[in-house]
Amino acid sequence: MKIVDVRIHKLIVPMKPRAVHSEGVDDKLCAPDPVTGRSANFWDFPKWIIELVADNGLTGLGEPRRGDLYGPLRRSADLIIGRTLAELPVGDLPLPHGEDYGSYIIYEAFEMAWFDLLGRHLGVPVHHLLGGKRIDAVPIDFWMGRGTPEDTAARAAWGRELGFHGMKMKCRRGDPIAERVGAVREVAPQFTIVLDPNERFEDVDGTIAVSRSLEKFDRVTFESPLPQDRFDDYAALRKRIPQTLALHLTSIHQLLAALKADAADAYNLLGPLHPFVAWATLARQAGCPTWRGTGMDLGVRDMSSVHAAAAAGCALPSDIIGHLLREDDLIVDPIRFEDGALIVPDAPGLGVELDREALQRYAVPIEPRE
Repeated sequence: MKIVDVRIHKLIVPMKPRAVHSEGVDDKLCAPDPVTGRSANFWDFPKWIIELVADNGLTGLGEPRRGDLYGPLRRSADLIIGRTLAELPVGDLPLPHGEDYGSYIIYEAFEMAWFDLLGRHLGVPVHHLLGGKRIDAVPIDFWMGRGTPEDTAARAAWGRELGFHGMKMKCRRGDPIAERVGAVREVAPQFTIVLDPNERFEDVDGTIAVSRSLEKFDRVTFESPLPQDRFDDYAALRKRIPQTLALHLTSIHQLLAALKADAADAYNLLGPLHPFVAWATLARQAGCPTWRGTGMDLGVRDMSSVHAAAAAGCALPSDIIGHLLREDDLIVDPIRFEDGALIVPDAPGLGVELDREALQRYAVPIEPRE
């Protein structure tokens, strides 16, 4: 089997109405683009689908995270075209890949497409190629951005009706956090809650102040409340607050340093599929449960995360929800969702097919200067 072509599709897929913030909240929830430095709301950045085309007629699907990514995607495509099965070792494709965000998100997309293609070729699911599934269903949380207590209650009620058992909320110090948590518990008393300020509780004292405002609520997790390179502060904070403390990390070196410092109770991990499973397995063996982080993605990447989380045995609810909150997931059949969890498929490859009509509907032109 040889790669004979790589098709690259650029898309803009809006979020569903009222799927992010409450009305009037302006928060991009997105760092500047790693390639161009452009700043925008995360839902305004393009999404991408790549197709690895093999000489046996099979195609593998990949999806990087959002961004102005055509240049690096094209360069990696040119490097992989003409490669044969023997030249594409699982876990170490002959493409640039490092720990920096701009590098690994490109590699991840091609690794994903290669796993999909290889799984289709061998007749096995991607989780089989990652070591086999440890769980049959991957729990996920409902999600919302920043907002008012009233809107938070409405979103929690929506999530409860859909069958979720927990909710993740974006926030920052100064928001009505305690009121929002109380609003969730009013309409969904059984919900677990993850508060994700993207480091914007600022410091130890700020995090402790938020913690004290929530003292009457149990089953609350703080995800990355202060800058993530301050592992000593995280270790100290764990001894001073009752909430579970989680870190959102993207490399093995970060994870090793955090585990050595005893910095967190749990970890939200990103990264390419093969490394992710190894990192999550290491964290689990160190006594720290994990979940699979995502970025409000489409169906291809979300399904890849289902396979990775299943192979890693992720015990905590993951962030695999973009396919439910975007206008379209770009796949023919939706990912199966039952009782707060996504069902792990056993079909060959990722187990999804690209919706060609949706692909055409949301496609935007690739500019010559890209």
